[in-house]
Amino acid sequence: MQLLITCPYGLWSLLAHELKKLWFNPENTFQTWTFINTDMHGMMKINYWSRIANKVFIQLGKGEVKTFDQLFELIKNSSYPQYLSNTHVEIKVQTKASQLSSVRSVQSVAHKALLESIKNFGDEAGRTTELLLTLENDSATLYLNSSGTALHQRGYRKQTGTAPLKENLAVALLLLAGWRFKSPLLDPFCGSGTLAIEAALLAKNIAPGSWRTFAFEKFKNFENKSFQEIKAEAEQKIFDGKYQIFAYDHDPRMVSLAKSNAKAANVEDCIHFEQKDFLKSEFSLNEASRMITNPPYGKRLKTQDLEELYHKLKKSFTGFLAGGRISSFPMQDMKKEFRKEKKLFNGNEKCSFWQKKVN
Repeated sequence: MQLLITCPYGLWSLLAHELKKLWFNPENTFQTWTFINTDMHGMMKINYWSRIANKVFIQLGKGEVKTFDQLFELIKNSSYPQYLSNTHVEIKVQTKASQLSSVRSVQSVAHKALLESIKNFGDEAGRTTELLLTLENDSATLYLNSSGTALHQRGYRKQTGTAPLKENLAVALLLLAGWRFKSPLLDPFCGSGTLAIEAALLAKNIAPGSWRTFAFEKFKNFENKSFQEIKAEAEQKIFDGKYQIFAYDHDPRMVSLAKSNAKAANVEDCIHFEQKDFLKSEFSLNEASRMITNPPYGKRLKTQDLEELYHKLKKSFTGFLAGGRISSFPMQDMKKEFRKEKKLFNGNEKCSFWQKKVN
């Protein structure tokens, strides 16, 4: 089967590297997606192990489409009935340089074609299946979401603060900053603990899909024995090490919440949580340390307070300390201490990740 694997903007190289480490060969990698040819076992393994991907889609059909009749036949003859009988579907349409450019019309025809293809297979009420239909240069491709909810939703984080860092973006920051697992790691604005928890999961090699369910578990051709083998193998690969991960926040409620999330992820013994105000505290760090953080963007703080906070943050990186910070708050003088900024998105929030130069 051919898979379409999506990822956050700007993280395609990390996704490709991750897939290669899982022994897959990504093809035609772009800014927000890549392609893989594999089997059912491979599809389940990517869903279970990918820390960077958003969703994993299975290709169900592909062909030239210039008319709605051609589109109807393509969808009707797709392999969708091999996977599901569900008529409760959400069809997301993307069009580019194609004669069929009306999203609503394309969705209507595609839905009717699906109903025609599965009318003898029954209905699975209570669940909605996500399909992706792309039309580009008069070529249409239909995909089935095998993940379900986005893969950054690991399942351990029951509560969050305001504008939380997505889990796959947190992993990306750790990788971009070059954190080594035995080196001390500091997050002085930990919020609900996402960055520290993802660091612990990465260091211990705990599969990110350990706490959640997947859409593919409801497929007709779901290979449960194979999936249980993937889970069992993952359990055997967990490292039992000691790590120096420090997570601070000025809000005691967020510290308590972060501890609760870390406990749910079974990494509470790997992280030192503490209530600390960044502006009023000093931090003892050595040259092997990394400070990686997601500081306030200005949603709740005044500009003057933010300028004071970011001035101290800049001073914290002066000298030997390496790492990085992600933010949408502009700091014109950061380039002296940091490498060229990398454009990223935390959800819909456009941000920059500034990485500290390492001599």
